[in-house]
Amino acid sequence: MKIVFLRQPYKFILRSDKKLKEKIKYELLKILENPSLGKKLKGSKLKGILSYCFMFLKVNYRIAYRVVDNLLIISIASRENFYKDLQI
Repeated sequence: MKIVFLRQPYKFILRSDKKLKEKIKYELLKILENPSLGKKLKGSKLKGILSYCFMFLKVNYRIAYRVVDNLLIISIASRENFYKDLQI
């Protein structure tokens, strides 16, 4: 299984500082090892999407992803902007 990024999470990672990039990489590898770590999101538009939460420098971040053949990363954002950035 490999990781595939949509545009938003790819740009988010590019704009992040080095330590946050390392933390995101670590968390993505944890998800890749065990894709069932995330919680299922509720709602008709969010069906089949999982959300994984982690903390970095006292800020909550969430990773939205879907597992099909590969691990598709849909969104990475702080908790405050998560649903705004998750426009599907």
